[in-house]
Amino acid sequence: MKNLRITLIFGMSAVLGQAQALDLMADYQKASNYDPAFQAALADFKSSQASVMQAYTAYAPTGSINNSRLQTDATSRTTFTVSQPLLNYEALAMFRQAEPRKGFASANFVLKQQDLAVRLLKGANAIILANENIKLNTAKSKALEQQYLAAKRKLELGQGTVTDLRDIEVKAAQAKSAQISYRNQLETAAKQYAAITGERPVLSEFVLPPRHVSYALKPTEDYVDLALQNNPAILAAKFGQKVAELEVDKATGAFYPTVAATYSNSKSATTENKYTAFVVNLPLNAGSYFARLGAIAALDKAKENRRDTEEKARVEVDKLRAQIDTAAEGLDIQLDAIKAAELSVEANAKSYEGGVRSAVDVLNAMQTVFQVKSEYVSAVASQTENLMMLMNLSNANPNESLETAYKYLFAR
Repeated sequence: MKNLRITLIFGMSAVLGQAQALDLMADYQKASNYDPAFQAALADFKSSQASVMQAYTAYAPTGSINNSRLQTDATSRTTFTVSQPLLNYEALAMFRQAEPRKGFASANFVLKQQDLAVRLLKGANAIILANENIKLNTAKSKALEQQYLAAKRKLELGQGTVTDLRDIEVKAAQAKSAQISYRNQLETAAKQYAAITGERPVLSEFVLPPRHVSYALKPTEDYVDLALQNNPAILAAKFGQKVAELEVDKATGAFYPTVAATYSNSKSATTENKYTAFVVNLPLNAGSYFARLGAIAALDKAKENRRDTEEKARVEVDKLRAQIDTAAEGLDIQLDAIKAAELSVEANAKSYEGGVRSAVDVLNAMQTVFQVKSEYVSAVASQTENLMMLMNLSNANPNESLETAYKYLFAR
């Protein structure tokens, strides 16, 4: 029975101790070039950049060429006109929107990059969890096989019972059923990962080190300050508010007169007319009044959206900071629980040999070892995701956030 304990513990410990070759950063670059959702976000970003360039041209000269034939003309007449805005408050507001629109588009694109990195990390964690459970369950099945042989020998010697054999057979059947489920989970996770990166991952690379060192955290106030400065969602809200402010200026400018310098040259077969003039236009449009009211309401919404985004960031930073700190202690406790569960298997096995414990006690102890190790892997995955979300909140560079999570996950 001592051999049973050695096989069980060594088999499960080996699950958490293999060398890794996974390069999550390289997979992130693959995902940046393949993931359909990110490619759509990239196209949207390019469209936003085009709109920014359009805003820059709001105060640029305009020209037109017109070809017509009046009833008094013997031939067609070609008219070339160039106009340069000199005083146009509405166009000036549109021009000034270019920079905040550019910042807004960039901040939103960073959010999409962060989303891609988070989805990639969660995809990796799904493979890790399924992979680890398969290996843990395999080790448990081998231990159950040894337990079955031991119980069978005891029965043949008249020291065991049929009930012990049947109990072990039930547990073995459950382990086989679970193995099928874990393999299906692994295959599904692999396909989901491939849907992001465009390549099927090498599943043997998704294995964790035996333990994880706690990440050195800054004070909560530092992360809050960093979030208010760098968080792309907050930056997008700030730029959105600036755009809304200029939208009010733009709507206000619809009431103001405009002045433009115009040059016109009209030619026909017999005549040519040229002139240069200053054109003053005084707009009279009742709809502009209501458009301005709408712009003011949109500005109020943008202000509240910024305030809401900042408040949510503060709360989320505080929550994640506390969860990471607490989970770090929990992981150490779970490692102690793993050791205790392994010792429990040995103690129950010896007691079973001495007739003090039943086979069910040994089986339950084995199941506990499997359970606590599986929970440890799940806790590590959750801790890594929380760490990355905290980094995303306080850092505008998704590559750095992913690298921080990657180094923690694989202890590199």
